[in-house]
Amino acid sequence: MRIGWVSSALPYLPSRGGFRVSGANLIPRLARRHSVDLISLLEDDDAEHLDWIRSYCNSVVTIPVTTPRFPQRVANFISGYAFGKYLSCRPQLAAAVRSGFNDHRWNILHVEGSFVGGIVPTDLPVPKLLSVHDAEILRAQEMLKCRIGLRDRMRYTARRYYERRYERLVYPRYNRCLVLAERDLIFNRRVVPEAKWAVISQGIDIDYFRPLPVEKLPDSMVFHGHLSYPPNVHAAFEFADKIFPLIRRQRPSATFHLVGASPTPQVRELASRPGIRLSAELPDLRATLCSAQVYVCALLYGSGIKNKLLEAMSMQLPIVAYPGATVGIECTAGKHLVTADTP
Repeated sequence: MRIGWVSSALPYLPSRGGFRVSGANLIPRLARRHSVDLISLLEDDDAEHLDWIRSYCNSVVTIPVTTPRFPQRVANFISGYAFGKYLSCRPQLAAAVRSGFNDHRWNILHVEGSFVGGIVPTDLPVPKLLSVHDAEILRAQEMLKCRIGLRDRMRYTARRYYERRYERLVYPRYNRCLVLAERDLIFNRRVVPEAKWAVISQGIDIDYFRPLPVEKLPDSMVFHGHLSYPPNVHAAFEFADKIFPLIRRQRPSATFHLVGASPTPQVRELASRPGIRLSAELPDLRATLCSAQVYVCALLYGSGIKNKLLEAMSMQLPIVAYPGATVGIECTAGKHLVTADTP
């Protein structure tokens, strides 16, 4: 089968943030039996990782994302595409998709991310899938429960109401819309009942995230993730403020290790507390994670699936988590991990 794959961010592994993981896991597996042509928006330092994805694709076309000028941002808002949508990339992306279809005659077009879902031409004579990962409005609601600044609070408040129009405009254009978890499917089905919804759950690379033979640090606990993402920041403080002090009373030598990218100044300040360590921007975090005796996940908010738990499970780390962190993951408390409702 010939697959056209359009993504709002370059898929590669290992990657920062959860969005890229879905495509980075699926494309190599699809490429074993099928031909995949990738068209991706290119952000930040993505160009450094092009060789990884090129090894799995028949062709790779990238479109650099530039900061929209003020008139373009106004046009985004008026059009219903709102903040963060790449309306300014539409001409280049549409041309690349049409050219790709004409050259490769795809049997199916897979679009990864609601952001590009609205700017991909949908008049091509090919079945089209849109993978939105999670419920954007639900995510906005969850973000508003976290520790966020005034600017982010205003942005997510606006998105909570504005996103509804965008989704009702875009999602029904596709033959099928995909999410990662049942909770997001139920939510999105209420918002856009006209769209046809399905769940394709997330996975991770178990060959990469495998147990490593490293020495376990006594009384050590670890949590990892993108440490500027509000639910992760909230989880770090939830554990540091409410749970870790209780543990230290019983085990004064206990340590809590935060591992991840782009920690906020507030997260960096946590490392000044007794027993709390921070390792930021590690090129490979697996050995650090495997050196902990327990993986702790005090996530209360968020949407979709928590890749961090799948990675910890794959590395066979003992896990203690709030029940909400396991939503969308087929696991049994008391068998695959331990859950607790309160500190």
